[in-house]
Amino acid sequence: MSLKTYIRVVPLVRNFLNCQHTFLTRTPLCQIKNTCRTSFSLFNKFDLRLYSTDTKSKVKVKHIYYGPLTPQIKAIKIFSLSSSLVGVIAQPFLYTEIARTGNVAIIAAAYTFIGFFTVVTPILLHFITKKYVTHMEYIEDTGSYIARTVNFFCLTKTIEFTPDDVTVPDIPGMFTSIHVKGIPLFLDPRVFEYPEHYARIMGFDKPLDFKLYQTPPVGDQDKKN
Repeated sequence: MSLKTYIRVVPLVRNFLNCQHTFLTRTPLCQIKNTCRTSFSLFNKFDLRLYSTDTKSKVKVKHIYYGPLTPQIKAIKIFSLSSSLVGVIAQPFLYTEIARTGNVAIIAAAYTFIGFFTVVTPILLHFITKKYVTHMEYIEDTGSYIARTVNFFCLTKTIEFTPDDVTVPDIPGMFTSIHVKGIPLFLDPRVFEYPEHYARIMGFDKPLDFKLYQTPPVGDQDKKN
């Protein structure tokens, strides 16, 4: 910085400091406090409004069910899928080595064995475990439920439903407790954290409909004849 520039800047800085000093000395202290307090209150209101909006937007979800066989099912499916993937990759090499034997019976048996454990086993496991509910949550705001199952690739599948979407079969099938929107699901009533939700899902809280007479009594039929 040159001397001329320094000489020009110094008076400007001095005037600025004098103005600041004059404002602080002439302005009452209570007015400065009120200004700061107003600014702080406005910021505080804005902050509280922001947090209250976020709180209202959150959905209240309660965990009510956990399937005790969930870790075992996931482990078996992962092992089956990984072994099937290895089998698919190794099939060209295995088929080449087996074909060199020239024995038709050995070739047919080996092809059947490899194909069964590569393709049929994952499909069979999925058919058995696809109905098993691993988790279930209750949404308090809407009164609905979210059931979670495991799909073919061991990924979580969600089904949102209400008690009106549930159909309880008269004769439960294999690994089937209820039908939700036409999808069969299996639930273990012993592991519900809140049994009242199981009663609500199964419709135990609804009045019973006793249909004892599907046909009119015998006396009414004789009168009609």
